[in-house]
Parts: sequence; C-alpha cells; structure tokens
Amino acid sequence: MTFKHKLKNTLKPLNPFFKKYDFVGFDVETYDLNGVQTFYFGSIYFYENGEEVFETYFDKEQLINRLLSPFFKGKYITATNLSFDYSSLFYDTKYFNDIKLIWRGSDLITAIYELPNKKGSIKFIDTFNYVGFSVEKLGKIIGTDKQEKPSYMGKRKSKTIEELNYFIEYNKYDCKITCDFMYFLQKGINEMGGELKLTIASSSLDTWRRSFMIGNIIKEQYTLKDDKIKEFIHKGYYGGRTEVFKKGIMKDMYYYDINSLYPAMMLKQLPNPNSVFKPDNLSEGNIIKYMGVSEVLVESPDNIDYPILPYRSKETKKLIFPKGTFRGVYNHNELNYALTNGYKILKIYYQVCYKHTFKPFSTYVTTLYDKRLEYKKNKSSMELVVKLLMNSLYGKFAQSKRLNTKITDINNLTGQDKVNALLFDKGDIKDNFLIESSEQEFDGIFTFPILSSYITSYARITLHNYLSTYKAVYCDTDSIVTKQMLPESLELGKMKLESKLNKCEFIKPKMYYMQFENGEEVIKMKGVNRPNLENWESVKNSNSVIKYKMTKIRESVRRGFKPNTLIKIEKNLNIEDDKREWIGFESKPLTIKEII
Repeated sequence: MTFKHKLKNTLKPLNPFFKKYDFVGFDVETYDLNGVQTFYFGSIYFYENGEEVFETYFDKEQLINRLLSPFFKGKYITATNLSFDYSSLFYDTKYFNDIKLIWRGSDLITAIYELPNKKGSIKFIDTFNYVGFSVEKLGKIIGTDKQEKPSYMGKRKSKTIEELNYFIEYNKYDCKITCDFMYFLQKGINEMGGELKLTIASSSLDTWRRSFMIGNIIKEQYTLKDDKIKEFIHKGYYGGRTEVFKKGIMKDMYYYDINSLYPAMMLKQLPNPNSVFKPDNLSEGNIIKYMGVSEVLVESPDNIDYPILPYRSKETKKLIFPKGTFRGVYNHNELNYALTNGYKILKIYYQVCYKHTFKPFSTYVTTLYDKRLEYKKNKSSMELVVKLLMNSLYGKFAQSKRLNTKITDINNLTGQDKVNALLFDKGDIKDNFLIESSEQEFDGIFTFPILSSYITSYARITLHNYLSTYKAVYCDTDSIVTKQMLPESLELGKMKLESKLNKCEFIKPKMYYMQFENGEEVIKMKGVNRPNLENWESVKNSNSVIKYKMTKIRESVRRGFKPNTLIKIEKNLNIEDDKREWIGFESKPLTIKEII
C-alpha cells in the first residue's frame, strides 16, 4: 500500500449538487418448456417528454437490440428480480459474453453493456438492491395496484387473443410499477439531499457525505503508515446477537423490539479516526481512558448466564457468546462494559487508540428520524425511504471484501480467445461455460471499520441490558422474547411491544414459530424460503423439508442446468443449536478454556 497520496486516503464531504436519473421498467414473461422457464415475451416502460411509452417484444433479438441501443444510454433499465429477467433474455445468446455482471453473493446487482467505440454504457439494475419487496408490494407503496396474475402464467403461452391482451396488460403494470417505484425512491433520496446510487447502502453514504458530513476523515493506515491496521481494527467488528436461551413450546410471552436500534447507536460518541495513535505501553489504563481496539486474553465470571463478549468459533465459524478464558480483538467500548460486569483482562497483545471522539452522524439521524415521524403522521409512503436510509449507513464503513465472478460462454468465443479459455484460463468449465471466481480485499475511500465496530457494539450492549434484566428466552439483533413485561417507549433506541404471543417455539437461532395474539403465525427457518406449518412440523420430526426453487445463473451454470429451471430439493436441516450448551430445554453458555 502507498502512503504518498493523502487525498486517496481521505474521506471528504461531497458538493451539494446531485444527478437525477431516468428509469426504464423492464420485465420478461416466461412459460414452462420441459421444466425450464423459457422466454415468451418481454416489455419496457418509460417516459418520453412526459408521455408514457410501452413496448412489447415477442422476439428475443429485437428486444435485446432495443435495450442495448444508444437511446437508453445514461438511463437505468430496472427489473424486480433482475437475475430472472436478465437470464431469461440473454442466456444462451451471442450477447452473453458482452455484458459485465456484478454480484453480491448470489444476487445480481447490475449488468453493464459497453456501447461500441466508447460511446457510453447501458446499465441494468434491480429494485432488490434497495428493498426486497415484490412488485405487488412496490405497487402498494406508490399507490398502483398490480393486476391479477393470469392463472396460466409461467405454465404455458396464451391460447386466445383475449388471454394475450390481458397478459400484455399485466406485464405493462409490472414494468410501470418497477419504473415508477424507482422515481419514487429517487425523489425521497433527493429530498434528503442525496443522489441515488447502485444500492441503498451506497445511496445512504452519498446522502450523508453530500448533506450532513462535516470535515475530512483520514484513514488510520495512512496516519500510522501501517497497511495492517485496517485489518486489525476490522477484527473488532462483530454483527448482531442471535441466540436461543430456552427451547420448547411456551405460551403467553411478549415479543419486544428496539426502535431503530442502529440509528439510535449512531447518535453516540465514536472514535475520531483523525486522532489515531499506537500507545507506547500496552495497558488496561489505555482501554479505560481511550476509545480504541485491543487484542486481549480475557476471563469471564463463572456465574454469568448471558455473556457479553462475542467470539468467532474456530470449529463452527459462528459468532458465539461464551464464558471462560479466550483471546479476541475487541473495541474498548465492549471491553469496558465487560470489565464493569466482572470480566478480567489477563493479557494485552496489541492496541490502537484514539485521542478524540466525535458525533459524525447525529444531525443525519435526528433529521431523518424527525422526517420519518412527519411522514408517518401524514401516512406518507416516503417513510419507507427515510427508514431505509437511516438503517443502511453504518455497515457501509466496514465493507472489506468483494467477490468477483465472471461467466463466459465458450461457444461464443472464436480463435485464440477460445483456445485461451479452454487451455490457460483458471476456473471451472461446466457445459461449455467458464466460471472464474475470486475474492479480493476491498478498501474504499469510505472504509472505516472502527465506526461500524463501535455502533454495533453499542447495539449489543443495549440488547444485553435487556437480556440480563428480563431473562429473555430468545434474541435477534434488536429484539427479545420474554415472559416479563417491559416498560415501553416510542423514543429512538427504546423498547416497544411488537406483539403478545399466544405461543411460540424456538429450535435454534433463525428457526422459530410464533403465533401472535391476533392468530397470525410467523415461521422462520434459515435456508428455507417462505416456510409453512407443514415444513415446520416436517423439520421437527425428520430434519428434512421438500421445497421447489428456481435456479439462478451461477448455480445453474455450476450444476449444469439452464437458468430458471424449477427443481425439487430436499433440504436436511440441522436442528441442533451449537451456540449454547443444552440440558433438555434449558441452556447455559458454552465454556472456552484457551491456554495461550
């Protein structure tokens, strides 16, 4: 890493002027052909000189040529569930290799086609980048009703002209809702002083920098001339706490959650990266006096039921909260809280400290929260946009890795390019597709993991106070389930009653059943999409559940399927909870005894 350029290591406020983008709604309809959802027709919807334009194409080539024409340069072609629409249209065509795909895990974030002769690009994006809602739910937000779904949709082609006309009209509303939602979202972000970016997290960062950030922030690795500092600080960044403390069916319980937990924690004092230093001597006094991060060997009290410090299990790779003696990297906020609750620091291995603190997000949070209350009072859907901006900023500062995946259709290569793909390129070749994946370290100008570390630790401490005081039977990041009644408040960062529970049952984190007092049932099973009561009972009895799913692009190529193939899968779910030690339905913390 070079330390010569201060500008490249300094996060600065942006000027107040932002771009506004135009959008094109894009949607593809398919039918079943031997178990594969196959292109039937596709449409686009946009505005030109204030007038709506709707075009439908039954020919793939014509639709592709229209979408990739210079006419749409500078606009965002938007789909809801881009992966499905993109793969339905472009897979197995000569255009497949000409479009760059950018992923976040298994989700397709954007697809970019560079126009010939460097005349710009065509960009496809997904409404899922901002909120994971269906078209129907997006329509309700903006006040446009989605048409009733044709009974044969996804099964066959239309048989009559009446069926076809209705199907086209149905498709038009899907395109329109997607397009109009993006204008709605952009308007909300602009009203808060930000510019719409590729994801909601990037949009929230832009809004803060453009309208709320005061002063520059310099990266710690630049100040200390040490490129390993960021990695060390990042080790002290942990996620939310999710645990089951008691199993079995329980009745007459209370489900509480904390009002805007993370935004509330963003109001607190945080370490100012501009004041970073390495102390001459390692000491517990530094932990008490300064904000910072230390690598320590700690010992917990023996009688603690709800341990405080998180620990990444070497065996399961999961985040656990054990008691005992163990080594870890923690920020001083969490260490000081642990010390006041009976923990001891046995040894200190390394420290980074900060002389000064600041509150960089206080105006951002209070302004957006007041705006959210105003929207809520007026029953405005804009409340959603403000809520998304409030909750999406803190994690952006801890972004550290990026997964790059390139999928090449070897059949579309010729000459030396094809030879290179077959003989020299590193990657997996499956059914004439070359798959190249690599994970690389990411160090954006906005990467300051100390900020995310402190915000999330404040959140865990807030949650811990409720866990230990009210003997929770379950917790999930910002919520608890308990037999006791808590004092309620609508104040930012305080607990409110989400619902009384007639009954509930917990198996392991992210695997539970709840029945609210109004009779509504909620089932959560990590790894199973939209589980029902039958799935719940099946998993409890046999650990397995049968589901149907549509394969996405990367999975399809790796497994030798065509994208959007409906496959039947039997999932065997492990129902053993290895985050706690269990004796029947009761649990106690895991014990770790590290000898260093």
